[in-house]
Amino acid sequence: MNFTFPTYIKQVMTALQDAGFEAYVVGGAVRDALLGRKPDDYDIVTNARPDEIKLLAKQHNLSLVDKVGQNFGVVMIVMGKKVVEVASYRNETYGRDAHRPEEVWYCDTLEEDLGRRDFTINAMAVDLDGNITDLYEGQEDLRQGIVRTVGNADKRFDEDALRMFRACRFVAQLDFTYDKKILKAIENNLERVEGLSLERVRVELEKLLVSEAADKGLDLMVQSGLAAQSCHYKEQGQEFKVPILPELEHMVGMSQNPQFHPFDVWEHTLVALRNGDRSMETSWGILLHDIAKGLEGIRGTNEKGEPTDHGHEEKGAAMAFNILSRLRFPKELAERVSWLVGNHMRFGANIDANDDVTWRWLRKCARSGEFRENKLMAEAFKQLTNVCIADMVATTASKQELISAQMYGTKLVTMAYLVPIHTTDLNVTGKDLLPQGFTKKELEEVMPVLLRRVQDGELKNDYDVLEKAAKTWKTRQEKKGQN
Repeated sequence: MNFTFPTYIKQVMTALQDAGFEAYVVGGAVRDALLGRKPDDYDIVTNARPDEIKLLAKQHNLSLVDKVGQNFGVVMIVMGKKVVEVASYRNETYGRDAHRPEEVWYCDTLEEDLGRRDFTINAMAVDLDGNITDLYEGQEDLRQGIVRTVGNADKRFDEDALRMFRACRFVAQLDFTYDKKILKAIENNLERVEGLSLERVRVELEKLLVSEAADKGLDLMVQSGLAAQSCHYKEQGQEFKVPILPELEHMVGMSQNPQFHPFDVWEHTLVALRNGDRSMETSWGILLHDIAKGLEGIRGTNEKGEPTDHGHEEKGAAMAFNILSRLRFPKELAERVSWLVGNHMRFGANIDANDDVTWRWLRKCARSGEFRENKLMAEAFKQLTNVCIADMVATTASKQELISAQMYGTKLVTMAYLVPIHTTDLNVTGKDLLPQGFTKKELEEVMPVLLRRVQDGELKNDYDVLEKAAKTWKTRQEKKGQN
């Protein structure tokens, strides 16, 4: 295969080689290029030591990112708008901090450096001439579509516990299967997870959830017990333990009404994930939409003895907000996902309802204060449509039902733009009412009244209607003042 390196990468590698050092591109860039994908970034390794790399950069008038990565044998060179990571051949040992090495030492050969890496598909190197060094059959694993560790899986995960989450993420990103030794090795090293920082774990979760095969990665997390573990974060000198996603475990094997559901709750969720879009909000919404099914107070049975889960959407909404808040995701994300979970049953119930029902739903949403503008409410209903259709795909829903759901979702998004959120969305303004003798104080009072009446469906958002209503309000206020 002919590798095409960006000019700035060639410049760095050439400078190293001209100075008598080795230079290779390694890791994800090689993997992605072999898969026919455009690499996001390029990492270079060399037998030059950090001081030698810095000196070389100075000689070529290249700037450095101060102190970043220097304790780990990494020098960050600024090339125009790009930053190139140049690392010395190295090895490391790990302690309680299950991701950050306690000790780093340099080695002399590319072979030693590749031997410390996580997975075979990330342990390949290529030189300027396009020659590939592949000591662990990474190319064959790419062809086979399998994630496999370099050497002993137990040792790799004991060295760096984050690699267990990375295994799940690569399975999701690449839509690969995984070496069965990985599953066992994760089970053997679960106690190492508590040494990981929440920040690191959350980054892996984010990357996994927006991946094409998020279902595969999450299934590995749950089946291995990884999701049920806890990591930590530090704040003001104190360390706090954070459960990751233990709530997912009870979904495995949890039965559902066979009339509507051919899968258990977890299998249903995985199928839905496979069929959803890849936005962060939608992915979390799909993952957590049935999180409360089977829980005490929710699980029941109908007259036929079949399982029911009435109220799981409300309970699930609260759980979703708590989960995302616990994992320290932004409040806006937690609120949106909670809203998606809480409304996913309402969507299905309203598909065949008349427009009056839908308008009441939308006006209620507008009054709730959850949305700052129509655009955000329309966006939320678009995401809800994706969640609900993905949910339906994983049920016994017919093709026609799916088409109807898509059409209803499109209508919802269109209607969401028409419901006023703020007084500025009304078809009458305070400026319009000034000639009618309204004072500034009266305008501050009457405009929210008009907004609420439009949202309640009492008034049309029409200039003449609103102007007349405002005048009536003013007359009543004046009469109250006289009394």
